[in-house]
Amino acid sequence: MTNEELRAQLDELHKELEKANTLAPEERDLFGHLLSDMVRIAQGEEPGVNPKETLRDQLEHKASDFESDHPRLAAIVRQVLDSLNKMGI
Repeated sequence: MTNEELRAQLDELHKELEKANTLAPEERDLFGHLLSDMVRIAQGEEPGVNPKETLRDQLEHKASDFESDHPRLAAIVRQVLDSLNKMGI
């Protein structure tokens, strides 16, 4: 998995988030922060803040939360998680 492929998945996730009009503002904010952290990681930088949960944990929880209401969004999040895992992140 290359950084280019991860960026493509992140772009797809961003587009899907824009379409998910039933997300609460706080969920959109959380995903915005997670996307920013993933972009930093893909560029070889460290994420901004060290949250109580790791980026992976936060993404796994969100994917589970969205499974029934936003299955496409959950699937993309799981793809990103898989990509991060393949990159050793």
